[in-house]
Amino acid sequence: MTDVVKVRGRYGTTSLELTIPAKLAEKYGIKQGDLYEVTISDKDELKIIYTLIYKNKK
Repeated sequence: MTDVVKVRGRYGTTSLELTIPAKLAEKYGIKQGDLYEVTISDKDELKIIYTLIYKNKK
């Protein structure tokens, strides 16, 4: 499965955000407040892997 996400800047900071498409958030129950561990692999191409470590109960 392939989906496209957009990188957005945040006003007043150098942090960036990835926008998760609504259909993926609904399908997998992704909610605001969920926490993910980030793993980066850049051997042949950049891969950013997110692993859920805390599921927000709200």
